[in-house]
Amino acid sequence: MPDVEGYLLDTSVASAAWDKGAPRHNQVRERMETLGDSLLFVSAISIAEVEYGLQVAPALDASRQYAVRDAMSKYAILEIDRHTAQTYAGIRARLFKAHAPKDRRQRINKTYVEDLVERTSGKELGIQENDLWIVSVAVQYNLVFVTADRGGGTGTIVDAAQYAHRIEYWA
Repeated sequence: MPDVEGYLLDTSVASAAWDKGAPRHNQVRERMETLGDSLLFVSAISIAEVEYGLQVAPALDASRQYAVRDAMSKYAILEIDRHTAQTYAGIRARLFKAHAPKDRRQRINKTYVEDLVERTSGKELGIQENDLWIVSVAVQYNLVFVTADRGGGTGTIVDAAQYAHRIEYWA
């Protein structure tokens, strides 16, 4: 049996795939069709992010919300478990060792990933907690991580995970 490659769609890609009204919908769907027998997965975190968006977007009509939810239901969802937690902890520890602000005694004095900064410039990295969890799922299952987020903290998370060789950017 040939090896079948698996892909974890980040929320930025999955939401475009599920919403026919999204600006990148056709581009993402075309890209997905080229994967052939590859397996497509999403994280439970991405499901939660899209569901939250649907619940706070009153301008989205009911039929479009139904279509998005229907499309979401067709994807295999990878849950968060103890193995994800171990992967997450390792990546988060590497991020904090490299980027956490420290006090005079060199102790980490910030505990939120949103507070991490690039040491030479002092610029915030723009890391979001949910992105850290989603990358952890990709690493745990050794899936190609597919995202549209070229900027911000996603790249920093992928670097800390030592996973740059397994990422694809679909913009």
